[in-house]
Amino acid sequence: GRWWVGWVREAVVSTQSTGIHPEIREASEYFGKIKMWIQLQVPKIEDGNNFGVSIQEDTISEVGGYFEYLRSAFDECYRYHGTRGKIASKVMKYPSLDDYAQYLCEVDCKQFQLIRILTNELKMIYSCVYDILNKNSEKIKQPRSQTSINLY
Repeated sequence: GRWWVGWVREAVVSTQSTGIHPEIREASEYFGKIKMWIQLQVPKIEDGNNFGVSIQEDTISEVGGYFEYLRSAFDECYRYHGTRGKIASKVMKYPSLDDYAQYLCEVDCKQFQLIRILTNELKMIYSCVYDILNKNSEKIKQPRSQTSINLY
């Protein structure tokens, strides 16, 4: 009798998941490209005047961390559907066991909370990456000063 409640709840969560999946994938692709672009800006290793290079390395590390986090979040969102399907089949197979129905409800609530958290974190991550790139753009583009290049 209560199967439709889970279906409606899953439809709401699924709609929210469908909206966040492309955003996470797109952000992950952007951050991967940014990371690669900065890596291509790193000059060859030399003695001295490496302050800008260390800024590049720190930025690569920071953006790379966000990139990996979003990739794992993307995978986690997709695991939800497999987990939910297994539990829903148990609910249908054993309709008299309320524990499966309760577990299904908890999985849906957990996914909904994950989507809310990811939405907020995605905004925060975009802001942080923008801030890092904006504050360090000169050192990222040109890690060593022109005067030291002209000396050699």
